[in-house]
Amino acid sequence: MFSCLYLQHLRCLSFLSWFFCSSHTHNAKLPNSITALSGSCVRIPCTFEVPENELKNAESIFGFWIKNYPFPKPWALVVYNGSTNISKGFSRIEITGNLSQRECTTVFYDVMNNHSDNYYFRVEINSPDWKYSYVNPIMISVSDSPQPLIFRPTDLKEVMENTTVSLSCSAEAPCPKQPPTISWSNIPESAHITTQLQEKPDKTQSVFSHMTFKASYMDHRKNISCNVTYPRKTSNDSTVETTVMLQVLFPPKETHITIDQSASVSVGTNVTLTCKSKANPSNNMTFSWHKRGQENQLDLGEQLIFTVNRRSGGWYSCKAKNEYGTQMSEEIQLIMEGEFISMDQEKQVQTIYANGGFVSGEELEMPKDENDIVHYGEIDFSTPQTKITTVQGSGQETIYAEVRGPGKEMNQD
Repeated sequence: MFSCLYLQHLRCLSFLSWFFCSSHTHNAKLPNSITALSGSCVRIPCTFEVPENELKNAESIFGFWIKNYPFPKPWALVVYNGSTNISKGFSRIEITGNLSQRECTTVFYDVMNNHSDNYYFRVEINSPDWKYSYVNPIMISVSDSPQPLIFRPTDLKEVMENTTVSLSCSAEAPCPKQPPTISWSNIPESAHITTQLQEKPDKTQSVFSHMTFKASYMDHRKNISCNVTYPRKTSNDSTVETTVMLQVLFPPKETHITIDQSASVSVGTNVTLTCKSKANPSNNMTFSWHKRGQENQLDLGEQLIFTVNRRSGGWYSCKAKNEYGTQMSEEIQLIMEGEFISMDQEKQVQTIYANGGFVSGEELEMPKDENDIVHYGEIDFSTPQTKITTVQGSGQETIYAEVRGPGKEMNQD
């Protein structure tokens, strides 16, 4: 009979009348367990059952929290007494729920490792006198480290260029009064991010951050990180991080040609042109070489190697291809100047040699009116000395030559 009175809180008038009492058991609705971060607070969502007539006529109602075992076990510890508003073992405990509405949500502040235990809620109603200790506890586990982040998708598979990618990162917020902050690093340029505090089905809360962006080939193999920082009353805040590598599938990009020689090459010398391109996948990428004016391709492969002859001049291009598309490079021009060949990717090159001049490009212009004066001079090339300086500006090359004859020195303006 005592067990019945204790576990079910039967309201009986005498020892013999317990047979006629109601045997209904009431429950408090709260999570089975919650993990708190040491040095922070923890919010326990809580509602409780109570007979309607008891609550309707109540003059006062108080909430209690009991550690270890439910009241009135002699070894139970009342850590919060709502009638006196006194906390024991904690710096502060606050019931934020409206007890008259059956809400017992409570915040425990400055939790420490020794606070890990089972906690039971108890309600006391005065006039009428109704008291009940709810036998289903919540287990509070206190940790020095934050809970792991939830990152979705956990394994980001390959995505196609220009498709929309969605990433989400969420972190437990056991202390909504001091919620963690979420930040993203190395984010794509087109990213749009929203972050908010959300309530889960068990009434606990978490911070949720959602990022969407359009995948670009420039984002390929980019490590995107979600960083969560928890404020706490310790020497340092706690930070946890999760990283995912983005894999973007895309056709060839930035296709261009490089040449292994930087200066003019004489006839009979080998020249190597290399086709470079970015693509994913790249292991099955193919290259083909083309020359303006020739219908058939010159060769296949990443490099084009040939021996310079008098017919080697012209405009060359390469085409890169993978399973998602192709891209043709800009043309480069190989210019034959006597016995030499040189390369220019944008404008034709002007080259000056000793004992002769070769000019490729625009023709020299005559004066446009009679006021323009043309000066003629005579230069002795018998033993020339040539000094060449290259100056780059405005995207083109300008080559200056200084020529001296024997025993003479040209005046400089």
